[in-house]
Amino acid sequence: MATRNDELGMALQLSDHSGLREEEIPVIGMSFDSLPLAQEFYTNYAKKLGFVTKVRNTNFDKTRKDAKIPINQSLHCTREGYRESRVKAATRSNRITATRCKARMYVMLDREKECWVVSIVELKHSHPCSAEKVIHYHEYRELTMHAKCVITDNDEAGIRPNKTYLALANEGMMNYFVRMKEINPNFFYAIDVDDANKFRSALWVDARCRASYEYYRDVVSFDTIYRRNRSV
Repeated sequence: MATRNDELGMALQLSDHSGLREEEIPVIGMSFDSLPLAQEFYTNYAKKLGFVTKVRNTNFDKTRKDAKIPINQSLHCTREGYRESRVKAATRSNRITATRCKARMYVMLDREKECWVVSIVELKHSHPCSAEKVIHYHEYRELTMHAKCVITDNDEAGIRPNKTYLALANEGMMNYFVRMKEINPNFFYAIDVDDANKFRSALWVDARCRASYEYYRDVVSFDTIYRRNRSV
């Protein structure tokens, strides 16, 4: 029977766990006081390693008719399985596929000890994991307190969600412009608003682009509405 050190050694060979402490890596026999705590542990582990989790399946105690009591649960990487895009191949050449990733953690209820125990662990992924890119996953994006207050106030005032989203997006962009200007005075930005002081457009150029223009005297533009003007 493999010891915890043996399993941790195999884990380090399968993925980059160098930034994690020993107790942050899932191994068989690890126990939790509740199922939510086990879920939270695996989610935190995934976030630090650079992937997203999902609940694959949950089994319940069928002998209890008055309430559904979970007895085991399988937590997987979201890139488990295989699927294709619903968009026809004629209109989209690159099909969306999962990677059949086998990474998972399986926990079971120990009735005698009244805790949840890890019984199966697969740490190897079929795809690269990047902790640096994990902030771009929408599952790990969190609203600031300011954004939550704006959403609540606008909802009570009857303002449509899309209007609130645009307002927060514009505010976030302006905060980014100001922050970049503070970091580097050569950063340039300009915004255009209508008579009602509503945002219409923006232009920004970082210091490197300005320096490149002084040298090459060329400009590259991009169309932000290309999706709406797609040919049939």
